[in-house]
Amino acid sequence: MMCYIGMRILKTHGCRAAHNIYLRESVGGTDYVNSREISCEMVLDLDPRGYTIVPKTMHPGEEAPFVLSVFTKASISLEAL
Repeated sequence: MMCYIGMRILKTHGCRAAHNIYLRESVGGTDYVNSREISCEMVLDLDPRGYTIVPKTMHPGEEAPFVLSVFTKASISLEAL
């Protein structure tokens, strides 16, 4: 099944993004695309409190499995929320 997918990268100041991601500062992401795969290349400012990556579908309640891959030259840690 194909569905419209996208993602947002949020500056969340060390907090969980909550239900409405539009209340947080977005530093980038993608448009919705009817595809099995999306990518986003960015250079982010160092923020010790981190960023939140939000994979999303276009329609509320629509779910799809996903794989998130992050490539970086810097040392980072990732954690699921």
